[in-house]
Amino acid sequence: MRKHYTVLKPQHGSQDWLSARWKNEQGEARISASVAAAVHGEHQYTSAADLAFELLAEQPPTPSSPTPAMERGNRLEPMLLEWSGDINNVDVIAPNEMFCYDEDGVRLIATLDGIMMHDGTPIEVKTSNRRWTGELPRTWYWQGVQQAICANKDRIEWAIFDSDLELHGYTQVVTSDEKQQHIEACRRFLAHIDMGMLPDVAQPEYKHASALHPVGNGKNVELPESVVEIVASLASVREQQKELDKTEDDLKAQICLLLGEAEYGNINGEPVISWKTASRTSFDAKKFEAEHPALYNKFKTTSQYRTVRIMKGK
Repeated sequence: MRKHYTVLKPQHGSQDWLSARWKNEQGEARISASVAAAVHGEHQYTSAADLAFELLAEQPPTPSSPTPAMERGNRLEPMLLEWSGDINNVDVIAPNEMFCYDEDGVRLIATLDGIMMHDGTPIEVKTSNRRWTGELPRTWYWQGVQQAICANKDRIEWAIFDSDLELHGYTQVVTSDEKQQHIEACRRFLAHIDMGMLPDVAQPEYKHASALHPVGNGKNVELPESVVEIVASLASVREQQKELDKTEDDLKAQICLLLGEAEYGNINGEPVISWKTASRTSFDAKKFEAEHPALYNKFKTTSQYRTVRIMKGK
């Protein structure tokens, strides 16, 4: 049974906001519009595995400090939303609720930047350090598709403030076929999550394994014979990496000896490489410990991590 509904929107970026996007009132994982493209393997920053491990985690995501790009967007968004309404000669508001869509095996949620008051059409505001090309990046495209699903609309109005300091309008018409394609992809993704499994499209990375199992228990586990080939491949990659690192060092040495004290190297008058002077300030922890041991012990912290080593022998 299909169901459109709204839930009260907590403060944007807060723990309550993150938790509401993570799971619904019944404790079931759901997909938010900002990461919708990850389901299709087309998100610029979030992989399918990133999303899967987040939804499989025992605890919701926690707030983090905004990046410069996020800070820029947060500060400019209200002004750009009003500007977009003026350009289109419509009244717009920033809704105080989030829009949800549920059906059997599918749970979606979208936070809308704004809506047109006369017909409820969603408005999505973006700031970019690149020039607008007239085509939505795939990350934005799938976000728009999910917003259209959750808001029960067939179009999204985009307001894009680009590197030329211009506000561009773009209308994304979302067809029923596009909606259904995304719904089915989310259904397959969430079916695995509901069973506690990784979706087929999720390719886990080492960072995911480290986050899932941060501390060892000192025990042994019997591995399948097939792991022998994986261990051999890892050993081979590490040897190749050593060779590549040495080759890189040799090549840099040849070039830098030619540069000498010069910071730039040209070929036929065109700059091709630089070797610039930089400075770095670091904290001398050993000296501080020696001169102020009590203060050092008061503020030192211990972190745990695991290291993968290949055992030599049989």
